Amino acid sequence: MPAYRLRQISSPKAAMIVACVALFTDMFIYGLVIPVLPLLPAAVDAGPTATGMLFASYAAAMLLVTPIAGVLVDRRGPRLPMLIGLIGLAGATLLFAIGGPYWLLLVARVLQGAAAGLAWVASLSLIAATVPLERRGIAMGMAMSMVSLGILVGPPIGGLLVESFGHVVPFLLAAALAIVDGIARLVFVRGDRPAPHEPTSPLAVLRVRGTVPVIVVVLISAAMIAAIEPLLPLHLTRTFGATPLGIGLLFGLTVIVGAILNPVVGSLLGRVHARPLVLAGIVAAAVGLVLLAFAPSLWMVVAGMVVLGVAVALLSAPGATLIGLQGQQFDPPAIGGSYTLFNLAYAVGLMAGPAVSGFLAGAFSFAVAFVVTAAAILVAGLFASARLPSGLLSRPTAPVVPPAP
Repeated sequence: MPAYRLRQISSPKAAMIVACVALFTDMFIYGLVIPVLPLLPAAVDAGPTATGMLFASYAAAMLLVTPIAGVLVDRRGPRLPMLIGLIGLAGATLLFAIGGPYWLLLVARVLQGAAAGLAWVASLSLIAATVPLERRGIAMGMAMSMVSLGILVGPPIGGLLVESFGHVVPFLLAAALAIVDGIARLVFVRGDRPAPHEPTSPLAVLRVRGTVPVIVVVLISAAMIAAIEPLLPLHLTRTFGATPLGIGLLFGLTVIVGAILNPVVGSLLGRVHARPLVLAGIVAAAVGLVLLAFAPSLWMVVAGMVVLGVAVALLSAPGATLIGLQGQQFDPPAIGGSYTLFNLAYAVGLMAGPAVSGFLAGAFSFAVAFVVTAAAILVAGLFASARLPSGLLSRPTAPVVPPAP
């Protein structure tokens, strides 16, 4: 089945280059600031609460901008939102390099989150609009691997650079990477004409049969890892005497497993139904959390983190692929609307996972928090996997034409 081309914006190879570079750059810079931002004098002087607001403002800005990004993609194509996002990212890195005052850091963090909202929606839409169906699963898997790779290498490089050269150098590196990213966006993504019709809204995509289960899968893929982030490090330190380096390596192991398996799972989407893959991911997520809850040794913790890495791949690659297909059932296609839903679901998962697990751990215990979270993921995941669209194995259906306003 030929790929739907969003008014001939780019070739499939160019789409992959631009999307992967954009997603890697966004998550690399996101990770880069994690060890640097709390150490900036303005953040130290402002205190822990204000520093927490700095980190939270990223997700808040991403949530606010995501719907706007979807409308821009469906009206003008991915090029414009990608270039606007690049300007925001460049501005953020420059403000971070200045290092203060606090309000300036807050502005930088908001710009960074807004740029991420634009980049994620536009990049994934670019892949969905240009890569043929038979290769789209593996393309989405590779894109998710770039996200994982950026998260993996950003924090250690940021920490190393700030220790060796001070807080300015990490952001100079980020600015250099943003320049490379910008060149890719300018060269490989073609200009686009305005759409002749009003774009289909994300709510219309949400009402298509099978979309809600896909959204649940995306939410779970984000929430299962986010749920362990505030609890597992302290538990490992108290129970096993783990060091910060050891904890970082454990989380890195999960990221590496997911990054390796994402393209593999994506390549399977054109050969098998998405449902057994997602079902296996749901089971793996629940098993991984239970292993962490009752691990008697660090080796069992390692096993749990590996299983969670497998779950990440089994959920994220199908979720990123299927949501785009839901939007392509419309005439005109609602690719931007689809990835608006993807971004919103992912952001909600990032916020809900720590909130739920933190509440349960405070009210009961570490083990109860992980077991209840695993049970919730299992119940919601079983419901969602049974109702997923078949995805790349589906035969083309008549497009849905939204009612005239």
